[in-house]
Amino acid sequence: MKKILVIVLAAVIALPVLASCAAKSGQSTSDSYSNYSDSDISEAPMEYDGVTDKSTEQKSDAPQQKLIKRYKVSAETKAFEQTLALIDQTVTELNGYFEKRTENNAYGRYNSRVLNAVIRIPEEQAESFLSGIKGAANVKSFTKTAENVTEAYIDAEARLQTLQAEREGLLNMISSVDSATQYEFWLTLHRELSDKEQDIASLQARLRNYDNLVSYATFDIELTEVVEYTEPEKENYGSRLSTAFKESWENFAENFKDFTVGLVRAMPTLITLAVISAVIFLCIFLPIRVSMAKRRKEQNKK
Repeated sequence: MKKILVIVLAAVIALPVLASCAAKSGQSTSDSYSNYSDSDISEAPMEYDGVTDKSTEQKSDAPQQKLIKRYKVSAETKAFEQTLALIDQTVTELNGYFEKRTENNAYGRYNSRVLNAVIRIPEEQAESFLSGIKGAANVKSFTKTAENVTEAYIDAEARLQTLQAEREGLLNMISSVDSATQYEFWLTLHRELSDKEQDIASLQARLRNYDNLVSYATFDIELTEVVEYTEPEKENYGSRLSTAFKESWENFAENFKDFTVGLVRAMPTLITLAVISAVIFLCIFLPIRVSMAKRRKEQNKK
């Protein structure tokens, strides 16, 4: 009985410590999430005719969102040369550039011409460029996506700062080591420094690539010369049903992602509660059950 009391007393003493650790872990996880979480794309300020929607601007203390915007446009025109010239002029005026460009001079039964191009436009001018295409040609369809790389960008920056600090430490150590008397140690430090330099260069290249992708929106354009514009197709029952089915699965996937993220975030608390429950069971309920079983055996013997 004394042993049981000692175990219970130890569990009671350990309970506040475990609770404190769980609170700190939860606070750390919550702080990390609040500082570096991805905001929904809809939270980014939207521009309408050059006017910024102030209601969607983010708080000043939040990290600047890094959104990679991509547009896919399928259009057709009756005046191919004029539309092409207008696109070229607009790209130049908006300080954009062609990343890829292909022109086919013979296409289809009407010997139509086709332009396939990948165009990079400064992010703040993307909507203006899209409006220009809609005004110059008949846009059959277009899609717009925005990939949020804020968290990946911040992680890369933090890792870069850590590596740069480690590099400075290695340089200080190398300067204080006598290469003649401690050649093996000096060589090891230089090898470690070389690895750090490669990692730093890789992270710097990744950040530059992110900056380029964020600063310039990407337009994937297909422009076709036609005699008559394509009539828009009316959405039938089958296509509506297919769209609804696709959207329902997309919503399910997003909800499942949110569930898994919440489960991982709550993992430290769940583990702590499981340990506490196991201690309580082993210290209190298990001895009681063992004692009750012994009493039953003694009663059965009598």
